[in-house]
Amino acid sequence: MKTAACPSCGAPVSFRSPASLYAVCEFCRSTLLRQGDDLQNLGRMADLLEDASLIQIGTEGRFRGQHFAVIGRIQLQHEAGIWNEWHILFDDGRNAWLSEASGEYVVNAQLEVSEPVPAFESLLPETAVTLAGRNFTVTDLETARCISGQGELPFRVAAGYDVNTADLRGNDRFVTLDYSETPPLVFAGHSATFKDLNFANLREAANGNGATIEAKAFNCPHCAAPLTIHSGAIESIGCESCGSIIGVENDNLRLLAAAAQTVHEIPALEIGSKGRLNGVEWEVIGFLKRRTTVEGVDYDWAEYLLFSAGEGFAWLVEDQGHWNFVRTQSDIPQAASGQDRFFYQGLDYRRFNAGRAEVTYVAGEFYWRVAVGESCATDDYISPPYMLSREVTDKEVTWSLGEYLPVETLRAAFRPKIPLPRPRGVYANQPNPNEERHRGICRLFWKLAALAIVVQLIFVLLSTTGTVLKYRFVMKPAQVEGTVVTPEFELKSKVRSLRVSHQTDLNNNWVSLMTTLVEKNTGQAWQGAQEISYYRGVDGGESWSEGSQNDAIVFKTIPPGTYYLAIDYEMNKGWDASVVDSVEVARNAPGWSNFVFLMLFLVMFPLLSRWRRSAFEEKRWYESSLGQEADDGDDDD
Repeated sequence: MKTAACPSCGAPVSFRSPASLYAVCEFCRSTLLRQGDDLQNLGRMADLLEDASLIQIGTEGRFRGQHFAVIGRIQLQHEAGIWNEWHILFDDGRNAWLSEASGEYVVNAQLEVSEPVPAFESLLPETAVTLAGRNFTVTDLETARCISGQGELPFRVAAGYDVNTADLRGNDRFVTLDYSETPPLVFAGHSATFKDLNFANLREAANGNGATIEAKAFNCPHCAAPLTIHSGAIESIGCESCGSIIGVENDNLRLLAAAAQTVHEIPALEIGSKGRLNGVEWEVIGFLKRRTTVEGVDYDWAEYLLFSAGEGFAWLVEDQGHWNFVRTQSDIPQAASGQDRFFYQGLDYRRFNAGRAEVTYVAGEFYWRVAVGESCATDDYISPPYMLSREVTDKEVTWSLGEYLPVETLRAAFRPKIPLPRPRGVYANQPNPNEERHRGICRLFWKLAALAIVVQLIFVLLSTTGTVLKYRFVMKPAQVEGTVVTPEFELKSKVRSLRVSHQTDLNNNWVSLMTTLVEKNTGQAWQGAQEISYYRGVDGGESWSEGSQNDAIVFKTIPPGTYYLAIDYEMNKGWDASVVDSVEVARNAPGWSNFVFLMLFLVMFPLLSRWRRSAFEEKRWYESSLGQEADDGDDDD
């Protein structure tokens, strides 16, 4: 660290980074150029616009395990408000920038690239750009002015300068193209949460959520109603009393639209309500209504802006009594506009809705210059219980991830004073209550089916089986009726079943059989009738067949003895081909009918649960504005 006296006021000025060529005196706001050990006064720096950022010169933090300190900042102003770029110094001497805008933090450093940087005028939201061998997507285009600086800086801010910037994202990388110089500067880095940065020495004392910040009180410039600002990122406020929309500038309020809203909406969650979700204490600071029109029908929903000093911003979205907890995503999906299906973070998302969303009512605080009537193109993709939403304007594309929130969870967290609206119908990303039940039934089915198969196999293997007779005879066309007596066979013990199989070479014919099992010594008999038929041919160039050439009959509980078969047959009188019948008699042949009936009974349950699950999905997709049909997808059925 080098220290010198300010040539204007004599106050000490420190340089901690060798890359810092300029410093702004904290006492007299003089801009000082370092020349060796001397400082040259270049004139007074413009005053910073007051904000409620928790970061200050001297704040420390950690990024990916590396300690850094904040040594300077520049402040930029654009149409929607201001943002800060903090100049940070790592312990190893590396310089970088910490961007703080709309509650999002990005750590980035300048990157040399070999590819030509596209012209700012050629870029649109979702334009694909390749830099340093990586693919990125344009997400935000801004025209801003650098208005002031503070602390140590690597370049001169002086009276300010205009700059066009383009933000790009790709996977977990964040790139900013700075068109203030030629060729444009490229800064690459990663986004991080407030907690991830492990800040110390903030402007406000830290608490369990990371930090606290005092809400500032104002009065509406139109009706004098009390207003509150919770964060330095807040750019506009909707007055609940008169409906005016007020812009926030340098701790001052400017009327943007007087009494812009004639209808007073009553939010289900009162502005100022506090609740704990996912271990974080949130406060409702803003409420707006949005509308989309499909085939001439208006559909309205409500969005509540949540704020936590340690977490930034989040949203609660209520539609038809269903709720979603929503956070803006820095890792955006690599999905082309209008794409119907893609994978994101390991989940399969399907396009559910598309249209335009228009703001119809505003109350409370917002981190952009919100206006009644502003609109954007929207697409919703679902993978219950999650929903990815894409919003596109002429300057920006944002992706947000919502997770379905049961109304009971919301009621317990915020304890609203008025009853919450009752859920109606099936919502886009509402979890299917039959999904887990169906999976459980399927798992149980496979367990029971496996058990039934094992038992059947054990039964087959332990059964005393064997063939006791094989006999072959010919049924001739000249003798369309006849009786055949087989050789004798002996059963030395009682058998549970005796299976008599007929295997024929029938072709476009039929034969009627009456099989009689006769005990030779006692004359006791068992009888069974059957008909075997088989037909085949060609129709329209396609082969067809019906029936079977084989059949079997089973006699139950047969005592020991000496037996023979008497087979009476009758054939088609108009046929002139012989039929060969191979008869086989087997004792205790495995029985499969009970097993088949059991399996049919068991399979009814997963089929029924699958039908119930599919019925729920049909109701879900009936609400889709795209008219798609439900898709069971791949599961573990």
